[in-house]
Amino acid sequence: MKMTRAKPTPTLRTLGAKLSKFLGDPLTDPTKYRSMVEAFQYLTLTKLDISYSVNQLCQFLHCFTNTHLTATKRVLRYLKGTLQFELQFNKGSLQLNGFCDSYWVGNPDDRKSTSGYYIYLDLCLISWTAKKQSVVARSSTEAEYRSMTHTVAELYWLRMLLKELHISLLTTRCI
Repeated sequence: MKMTRAKPTPTLRTLGAKLSKFLGDPLTDPTKYRSMVEAFQYLTLTKLDISYSVNQLCQFLHCFTNTHLTATKRVLRYLKGTLQFELQFNKGSLQLNGFCDSYWVGNPDDRKSTSGYYIYLDLCLISWTAKKQSVVARSSTEAEYRSMTHTVAELYWLRMLLKELHISLLTTRCI
């Protein structure tokens, strides 16, 4: 697949687009799709902004279609357009901040919501996740509550870890 001259794109997904195992025509050779998605998984360690899209693409490694391949190519085009972006790490006043959100009924196939969080120690991102919830939420409020529960648990664990390391925090917040 020749993508070196592809036009860069500023966004990872088109507005309102949802991936499904029933959308598109099945492809016969999974080798290129799987190798690209596996490479994206390693890239999420330094390019956190692609985490959600890579999570979505990983759900279709067993039954991918041309729609999934198009979404994979869009990630490549986005990466090409954001090569100059980088993480900044600065010294600061050591505040532990957690931000969480959920996407109610994010998967049209099994109706499960997707939730995720980011946790910063001052301005440095130290923990993050984006994953499908284990049960189907009955409302967006329930999906948000589950997301916040996981975030608070991670914040508490990190706070106790920092306390054991004799690192004092000014504040801990979950937003």
